[in-house]
Amino acid sequence: MKRIAIVTGAARGIGEATARALARDGLTVALADLNGAGAQAVAATLPGDGHAAFAADVTDERAVEALFDAVEGKLGTIAVLACVAGGPFLAHGRRPSIVATTTENWIRTEALNARAPFLCIRAFLQRRGKTPVTDGRIITISSMSGITPESPTGPAYSAAKAAVIHLTRYAALEAAPLGITANTVAPGLTDTPAVRGDLTAEQIEAARRAIPIGRLGRPDDIAEIIAFLASPRSGYITGAVIEANGGRQPP
Repeated sequence: MKRIAIVTGAARGIGEATARALARDGLTVALADLNGAGAQAVAATLPGDGHAAFAADVTDERAVEALFDAVEGKLGTIAVLACVAGGPFLAHGRRPSIVATTTENWIRTEALNARAPFLCIRAFLQRRGKTPVTDGRIITISSMSGITPESPTGPAYSAAKAAVIHLTRYAALEAAPLGITANTVAPGLTDTPAVRGDLTAEQIEAARRAIPIGRLGRPDDIAEIIAFLASPRSGYITGAVIEANGGRQPP
């Protein structure tokens, strides 16, 4: 029987790479994204069959519940939840201070990066409490910004990504009796369309020079970690924070 995975933020970047890695590994993937057409375009190119795209705003409680109902109604019982949707809301190249952070920016950033994984994890655990699965998995995306404030992303994003770490650890405790693990990946600067849109070329180059391995992360670097954490091979890892930063250590 095929395992079903849901990937949020699957239309591009790390989410797209994750969908591709999971499909390659034989999972049937539900690609969820606010950009439903983009998710559909990715789904059409995945290896294997049975994949499906769903347009959904994962910051909205009702939309998340409807998404999980739709995925399980169409594809079957979800075994793997990969919460990849996220990102800061920045003026190009500008790192806002606390004083310069608007309430609107704080709310939008928290909603996408912390509320969305909470809503998805809650929906997943509610359903798995009623219908158990073997080798259930929760994988979230935090950030090195959630570990250290030394980043160009600002206080709202750093705070939200720090919250993801502890949300995932809490989920690991609650999910363990259900046979489900929960882990988070904390990437360093990763070369995604969002990063290219938010940071200047000078900021990106300065970041690259500070990375011991000599390059930014790639979406596939993160997707491969997620694919391992989604697999049965990772069954004794839970509540962990996997740092993927090319060797750059927090100060």
